[in-house]
Amino acid sequence: MGFIENIDSLEQVPRFEVVKEPLFDSRGQHDGVFALQRSDTNAHLGSCGVKYRPIQMEEMFDVLDTASNRVGGIDHIGYTTTGAGKKVVVQSKLHDEINVDGDKIEGYFYTVVDNTGMGSNKVAPSTQRISCDNAFHLIEKRKGDRLRHSTTFEANVDVMIGRIIENIHTVKGFGGVVKFLKNAKFSRDQMVKLTQKLIPVEKDESVKRNNKREKLVELYESGVGNVGETRWDAFNAITEFETHNRRQTPEKLVRGLLNGNLANRALKILQTTKAAKAA
Repeated sequence: MGFIENIDSLEQVPRFEVVKEPLFDSRGQHDGVFALQRSDTNAHLGSCGVKYRPIQMEEMFDVLDTASNRVGGIDHIGYTTTGAGKKVVVQSKLHDEINVDGDKIEGYFYTVVDNTGMGSNKVAPSTQRISCDNAFHLIEKRKGDRLRHSTTFEANVDVMIGRIIENIHTVKGFGGVVKFLKNAKFSRDQMVKLTQKLIPVEKDESVKRNNKREKLVELYESGVGNVGETRWDAFNAITEFETHNRRQTPEKLVRGLLNGNLANRALKILQTTKAAKAA
């Protein structure tokens, strides 16, 4: 991802504060709505209500640094921003690789600082298969993972640190998922059915929609590192499709970190013991 700036530590991420400025109507009346803006450039980032309390980057990075140090073996290696600072994303990498039968996977997690007034901060686990650079974000909807901008921030710092540590351990445990998928046979016919579940056949559908399903089956059989025999091949066909067939931007990265995609949906199916029937 060429838009990510490389860093050696969190200290190299440019910092700015977010301030609340009251908004007034044409009569000069303030109805409890505030503008959020950068203190250094005055760039408009969003709006919020009375109870919104910006979690400053310095505060969030202190939480991230504390959690990383408690686990150990983590480097903060990059950052990017969207919309003049509306969202700031830090990329962190685990020292230890996941190695399953020679198939090596690097563990990452991303910290998203949301300064728009419309969202929460989030830490998202992620992995990257070394042989083909396929990236996969482990989206898990767990209660408490989103760090809300509110007056309760200080009281919940320890909880936030714990959530980050949980996400780091999610990455560390991905090797078990890989082992399961690599040991589970999956036929071409099953792959075809899986693509139809992920991209349902529609009446009078476009050629482009059908071509997506055909491309997924092709990658299952001949994608980088794939031989068309296991659920691991099926899963990597989808991650390769999503990783290498779309132009990446900071905005798309954030959407991928916060929302599910084909790969997330596929993994839920492939992880079940009845994946053959589910597909």
